[in-house]
Amino acid sequence: MSVILFIHVSAFYIFVSGSLGWASNQGSLSWCSYIVTPNGTCLNSTSIPCHTIDFYTQTEPRAYFQSNSTFCFMSGIHVLHVETFTIENLSDITFIGLGSYVQRSLEEKVDEFHFSPNIENDTIITFLEPTAIIQCTNFSGFLFSNITNLSLINLTIANCGADVTNTLLQVQEANPIIGMKLVHYVAILMVNITNLVIETTSIQNSTGYGLMGINILGQSQMNGSSFVGNNQFVKDNLQLYSPAATYCNDGSNYIARSFYVNNATSEKNLYTGGNAVFVFYQLSNYSAEPVLKISFCLFALGIDGSIGLIDGNTLSNMFNSMGTGLGIQMPQNVYGISIIITNTIAYGNQAFRGANLNLLVNPASGGIMLSGVYSARGVSWIGGGLYISINPLLLPDQNTITLLNSVLSTDYNPDNGIYIIVSNQITASVMVHIENSTLSSNLMLSSVDTAISAKHISATINNTLFGATGCSGGIGAFYASLKLSNCTFNRTNLYASQSYAEIEDSTFENSLFSANDLFYTHLLLKGNVSYVNNKAIVHGGAQYLYNSDLTVRAPANIMFVNNVARYGGAINVYTKGNDGNCIFHLIDPNGTLESPGIHLYFEGNMADEAGSVLFGGDIDLCFYNCTSTPKYAGCVHVPNGYMVTVVKKLGTYSNNGNKSLMISSEPRSVCGCTNNLIDCNGMPGPIKTVFPGQIIYIPVITIGQLLGASPDTVLSYTCNVGSDEYHLLTCTVPSLNDQFQQLTRQYCTNYSYTAVWNNQVNTTQVFLVPKIAYTESYAYASCATLVRVLPCPFGFVLNQSSQMCTCSSVLLKYNIQCDIGDQRVFITANIWVGNTSNGILAVHKHCPYDYCIATDISFAVLDDQDAQCAHDHSGVLCGRCKPHLSAVFGSAQCKLCNDNYVWLLIPISIMGVVMVAFLFLLNCTVSVGTLNGLILYTNIIQPGVVNLLPTTSQNGFEKFFIVFVDWMNLDLGIETCFYDGMDTYAKTWLELLFPVYLLAMVAAIIIGSRWSSKLAWISKRNAVAVLATLVLLSYTTLLQSVLTIFSYTDLDVAIEPNIHNPTVWLADGNILYAHGKHIYLLLAGLLILVIFIFPFTSMLLLSPWLQAKSHWRGLQWMIRVKPFIDSYQSPYKDRYRYWPGVHLVIRIVLYVVFTTNQVNDININLLACALVVGLYCGMANILSIYKNSFLTILEVLLMTNIVILSTSMLYVNASVDTNNILTTISIASALCIFVVIVAFHSKDLIQSFRKKKLSHVNERVSYESLETTDVQESGNSTNILNYREPLLDDD
Repeated sequence: MSVILFIHVSAFYIFVSGSLGWASNQGSLSWCSYIVTPNGTCLNSTSIPCHTIDFYTQTEPRAYFQSNSTFCFMSGIHVLHVETFTIENLSDITFIGLGSYVQRSLEEKVDEFHFSPNIENDTIITFLEPTAIIQCTNFSGFLFSNITNLSLINLTIANCGADVTNTLLQVQEANPIIGMKLVHYVAILMVNITNLVIETTSIQNSTGYGLMGINILGQSQMNGSSFVGNNQFVKDNLQLYSPAATYCNDGSNYIARSFYVNNATSEKNLYTGGNAVFVFYQLSNYSAEPVLKISFCLFALGIDGSIGLIDGNTLSNMFNSMGTGLGIQMPQNVYGISIIITNTIAYGNQAFRGANLNLLVNPASGGIMLSGVYSARGVSWIGGGLYISINPLLLPDQNTITLLNSVLSTDYNPDNGIYIIVSNQITASVMVHIENSTLSSNLMLSSVDTAISAKHISATINNTLFGATGCSGGIGAFYASLKLSNCTFNRTNLYASQSYAEIEDSTFENSLFSANDLFYTHLLLKGNVSYVNNKAIVHGGAQYLYNSDLTVRAPANIMFVNNVARYGGAINVYTKGNDGNCIFHLIDPNGTLESPGIHLYFEGNMADEAGSVLFGGDIDLCFYNCTSTPKYAGCVHVPNGYMVTVVKKLGTYSNNGNKSLMISSEPRSVCGCTNNLIDCNGMPGPIKTVFPGQIIYIPVITIGQLLGASPDTVLSYTCNVGSDEYHLLTCTVPSLNDQFQQLTRQYCTNYSYTAVWNNQVNTTQVFLVPKIAYTESYAYASCATLVRVLPCPFGFVLNQSSQMCTCSSVLLKYNIQCDIGDQRVFITANIWVGNTSNGILAVHKHCPYDYCIATDISFAVLDDQDAQCAHDHSGVLCGRCKPHLSAVFGSAQCKLCNDNYVWLLIPISIMGVVMVAFLFLLNCTVSVGTLNGLILYTNIIQPGVVNLLPTTSQNGFEKFFIVFVDWMNLDLGIETCFYDGMDTYAKTWLELLFPVYLLAMVAAIIIGSRWSSKLAWISKRNAVAVLATLVLLSYTTLLQSVLTIFSYTDLDVAIEPNIHNPTVWLADGNILYAHGKHIYLLLAGLLILVIFIFPFTSMLLLSPWLQAKSHWRGLQWMIRVKPFIDSYQSPYKDRYRYWPGVHLVIRIVLYVVFTTNQVNDININLLACALVVGLYCGMANILSIYKNSFLTILEVLLMTNIVILSTSMLYVNASVDTNNILTTISIASALCIFVVIVAFHSKDLIQSFRKKKLSHVNERVSYESLETTDVQESGNSTNILNYREPLLDDD
């Protein structure tokens, strides 16, 4: 492009240099009639009159301005002060400048016009500015009227522009067809001029038009002149015309682009203006056709403001815009002018239409010739580069518009370059011939977005490049006939409507729309035609044929490579209303069907949806219509239905995507899929059984011609079928509601159908149809599926409004979500949902601790309710173990077990013996007091803290310390069972046996020691104290068991008549509370409460008062149990002998809190421990309850340990791992204290062994004497009290 532009400008320099030579090199000025001086200084060597321009124009101008006069203007600035200087009714008038010229760059002018485009890439555009300058003031200008042979040579006319409105109105009154109704300012107005010559003249910066010629007749010419920056009225209006919104594809997205008129800052925008305009009328009065020749001229940076505005941007009036670069205008009833424009530049002009070149003409037999024209960056609604409007009503039979060796190119908002419009459709023809030119995205902002728009016209275009540097371009043809040869369309396209287009040896590449976008048009391809890298948003990357037909004439090699569109990557055909005729035709007079001399090549074409090679055309169904009309002459006959074979036979296909997507059409049917294979037999498959609201997925695909995938929206309708599941009964109609429309893909996809209830169990046949086929009422095939709808399943109820299954009311009460799709419920942590033993849906918001999974979960409430259970639990409240698993001691887990595990009772029994022996030997009893605080510590921390820590989260080190706590609470400390099938019920019974076993063993030793001296020696004097210690240890175990036995909860069931919420045992929800075998546990628990828990607690708490009243009848038994009670009271001061009872009360209070904490929130237990133990700790410290202050300190220290642990865990509120660490630290410190206590008692044991031999005989004699005394004085209570176990001395 820059090379062609350089040639234009170079030729312009050569012409101008030759033209100026004769003016600047004349030694004699005798040929001048008058010399015009700029400042009053004249040449002394001549007698020719010499004055300023004011002198000639203001002092008797008629004396000087006469026919055959030549005015020679000296170099300099000549200021014209006359408002409108008129020269009329003369002949042979010449204005010529004497002097040289200055070469000016167009970029310098751009700096003065900030509304003009940036020309950074066009700085080689320059023009010549003669040094003889006529400059106007106060809206001055020239009027030349009725002059023959007028010449303007080597002058610069700047800043002129007189108000010629009245003059033009007078012309308009005589010739109303002109239609000039606005205010007009013109620098030079010429009316009825014959043989006009303008050479090497520059008209600049005018107000309004630089030059306006009305009826310029004869042989007129403009050579080497420049018209730059005229119409200063709108200079300060910023950019008058701007882009606005239409659609343009940049390859991936739409870009907004169109045209609107900016809101001007001054009313002066309503004035017309521009560089040069010619108006012709009444040409029939002249014998010769006018000829206007324009060569080596520049028309740049003009702007027209003749646009009316409403609300800023709305067009209210589209006046006759005559162009701001070069405009030539003729009324419709005026005929006959030849226009020749050569080697001319039009650049950066702005107008409503035809900004650079605007030709509203009726050409004579010579037509319109444009050669070597460069038009760029014209901003218009239409025809920014060249606008030609022709009225063929007055034209001869043959008229031509020729464009040769020209360039229409711009990088600024590309759009229409040439707009050629023929106003009347008659038999006269307008021939357009374009050759060796480049049309590249010149700006044209119109509703027709092409580089050439033609109406009612025939065009032959050879060796021309249509190249868009911006968005689009190419050719737009309406009712036209086009012949293209050796043309290249780059980023442009051919748009034709109701036209004929013949393309030979041409290339369409990189278009951002369909390369051939054709409506009701016949397209003929021949030779080598290529479509490469074209991309359309929707239809046909290479070709979109809307009710158009395509003929290929041999020899032909048509290539479609790398074209992309949504439908039809290469070709998209719309054939509605063509009576089923094929749109493809083959022409080869010498060819046959087997060898037609035509080859089609398809490679790398892609479609986003369907038809990478071809979409539409019905090639499998169409009728091949080989008629005798001229356009089908030599047509190769193809039998009906054989077009598919022809397309495949003539084509070579490579890398066009999935073969099933290469050739397709609008969907004809919905087919089912089996294992991703298309099944179009239309028969329903096996019955699908569903619940109301449940979604079934039907694998389907919509297909077009040749079983090619064709994505579409699928609609559904249903029919009830008879008992034979074949005959259709009542049917619905397809719904166009959005919820029933689903889009298919290029492969088998699932259509989701939601079943509804029809008041009975019935079978429905669901039909799926393609939406396009249904809405446009053409033949289609449907896909059918049989569906049987069942009543709502367990946990769901039928919603009467939607006729679909929803959550039961009891589930909604707890914000439980349901999914009828897979009959699942979604619950939060520790909520239990399931069916009871009698099949009723039940909910409990607090599952027993460690029975249920402690996270949110979903499961099928009917078939998989055990999925919510943890550690292999099952059943109601996850209370029992799964089959073949057993409950174990030491945790809530279920594990494998067998009957041989019963032998574990032997080592456990031995452990009981060892424990009793340990207490006897070391004298670690409650009577000493060293274990009292430690026992209370372990009794509190185990149920309050340890039991709420998940065992699965504990490592071996942490479990070691927890085993110590378990043993102190008479638990095994290991996870074990005794026989296969052991459940929670049996486990509870067994938990009662071990403490009973220990108590029985000690009682047996005490009783046996009365009859055996050996047993008496072994038990020594602390048998009662050991018994008291074991009773205290057993108390907590029995208390926990009793509270477990009596714990219960109510299940919340679905609200139904005569159904009450069932009450179940909390430890095993499968057992009804106080029913069946649970009654035996209740009786055992009640027995323990009555004969042990309540009496023992009352006796220790009230013993000081009871002992004081032991002489009362009914309380004398206190004397017999005094040694037993003294074992508990001996470490305490006399006034705090009730303190062992306080220990028991603390246990009861805390255990009741722990048991009733059904939410299993460890924070509740921690808070209770912190408050109760903290209060107790403070009281014990203040009162100093023990005789030995060391024991007080020891107990306060252990209780403080509990308080610190509880408050730390509450404050930190940390993870399970952190809680395990804190608990381990606490227990480890307590274990250290236990080790110290054992060491202390071991010391006494060692000392007693040293004295064993010396004191053995004496002890035996003494003990036998004591025994004899006891027998003799067994009825004396005083003697019994004197021989009880020694107590620690009081302080």
